[in-house]
Amino acid sequence: MNTYKSENIRNVAVLGHGGCGKTTLLEAVCFATGVTSRMGRVEDGNTVSDYDKEEIKRQFSISASMIPVEFEDIKVNFLDCPGYFDFVGEAEEAIDAAGAAIIVINAKSGIQVGTIKAWEICER
Repeated sequence: MNTYKSENIRNVAVLGHGGCGKTTLLEAVCFATGVTSRMGRVEDGNTVSDYDKEEIKRQFSISASMIPVEFEDIKVNFLDCPGYFDFVGEAEEAIDAAGAAIIVINAKSGIQVGTIKAWEICER
């Protein structure tokens, strides 16, 4: 990775209800930008952000993890946050470090409790 000045670094929290596709979205970003040569799958336990044994076993994020992506002259640090309420502290800490947030909504399930909680965290 290159060295970036602070004005060329963006920290973006990725929030939403558990199982809505946050980790899968970031896998697609990693693949599209060349960070990885193939997309990992939560079900296969080979995603970039869910590397802990317990996360692989449970098939969901337990702690926030950073995924650095370079795009043009900007380094974007995506913070993949857990969506389940038991781990809301991780999301709150990530949003404190982030300058922006993306709230992912499952197109089939729509707005869920975790979606509303993510919105409330962003409003604070």
